[in-house]
Amino acid sequence: MKTGKIRYWILSADLLWVLGASALAIGLRYAVAADGISFAEHFRTYYLLLFTVVPTWTLLYFEMSLDGFKGGWHFPAILSKAIVAVSLLMVVVLALAFLTQHNYSRLVLLYFALFFALGIVGVRCLVRYLVTSELRNVSDHRCVILGNGPVVKELASKIASHPELPFQIVGFLFPGESEASNGFASLLATPRGPVKTLQVLELLAQENVHRLIIAMSQPDRAEVRKLIAECRKASIQVYLVPQWYDLYASQTELVEIDGLPLLSLQEPNPSAASFALKRVMDVVLSAGILLLISPLLAFAATFVYSKKGKAFRTELRCGKDGIPFGMFRLNVERHPIHPERYERLFVRWSLTELPQLWNVLRGEMSLVGPRPESAERLKHYSEWQRQRLKVRGGVTGLAQVHGLRDQHSSEDKARFDLQYIFYWSPFLDLSLILQTVWTLIFRGLAQEPPVPQTRNARTVKRDYVSREVVDVNRS
Repeated sequence: MKTGKIRYWILSADLLWVLGASALAIGLRYAVAADGISFAEHFRTYYLLLFTVVPTWTLLYFEMSLDGFKGGWHFPAILSKAIVAVSLLMVVVLALAFLTQHNYSRLVLLYFALFFALGIVGVRCLVRYLVTSELRNVSDHRCVILGNGPVVKELASKIASHPELPFQIVGFLFPGESEASNGFASLLATPRGPVKTLQVLELLAQENVHRLIIAMSQPDRAEVRKLIAECRKASIQVYLVPQWYDLYASQTELVEIDGLPLLSLQEPNPSAASFALKRVMDVVLSAGILLLISPLLAFAATFVYSKKGKAFRTELRCGKDGIPFGMFRLNVERHPIHPERYERLFVRWSLTELPQLWNVLRGEMSLVGPRPESAERLKHYSEWQRQRLKVRGGVTGLAQVHGLRDQHSSEDKARFDLQYIFYWSPFLDLSLILQTVWTLIFRGLAQEPPVPQTRNARTVKRDYVSREVVDVNRS
């Protein structure tokens, strides 16, 4: 199976499953019906369903990137996208049925939605298994990454999350500290010491490596140029990560002028309509969520007030364009020294962050976006990280559903935040909100970590402040 055609094979399987889900739904609904009508006649009454679902699902498939591999294989994201897409699909079906006055059975539509959602998730899991099994046995996919630093770490992580790519990382090479001018150090499956430049090709042959990815800040060094030339002679495919690729949140396009490659960086340029749509979604969804959870929030606020005499607090954060604002929280310490049980419970289930829905209604935050950070952290931002300030900060975001919290480095979070900014869509926001629900449920049900008892307040505060500053930018 060629990876370039995977998305079309998945779409074909989805459209074929429309028939299967329809047949199962109709069969289950009318299996015990004694109306004397055959299954074929029942199926014919739902022909409009098929003519509606096929084009609508095709449009949603490409618009929402529902192949399951876009952005890396992440099962909660796949499940959330499937639920959002199927929900939108059923809205279209119901609207068209209403306009054409077709009286479809509600049970048939419910069964169809359930079977179809389970089927498309199963298709993606099956494709992932088949692709991973196929690529694992291909020897010419074995590759080595030449370089070190955060770029190499990010590259290896992205390759690991994309099982459909023809790369199987077997190790790393990087300039040796003691022989920086004429050799490399290796980190392969078989432990090795320093390797001379002339021995690298022999090492790659011994490890049966057919691909070399160069991700160095200075790939024009003489020994690297020589290594590239030798690899090309030995039919080892060479890939280059462009310098300064991470300076901008952009989509790249390769332009060639008589053999001279130019890398074009296309900046995201959302329209005013996109910002307006996002704002409308923020107001409608945050108001609905706030109304739904108001009893829970009122209980939590009353409980905190009874304990501390003050229910809410504000923390200074920087939003869009670095403009400071007061972010609302329950009056519970984020990192208490000796937390009470209710404090641990509120933090664990993120009940402390619920008042930020009021910030969303006021226009200071968005439901989904980069988490706003303090002015102290902004002082240490690089120019690359400042791009996350192009949009309003969010109650949740792509970094948060991948497990990153306040204590993680701003550099790690910025990579997810910039990816979110570039690929923003209303469907992505709905998917991330749903993923946040899964994240909270699993985190809340997880075993509670033990509370340290032997550290004094001064030590904890000093360690936390140090971690806050050092983790801003590890590089």
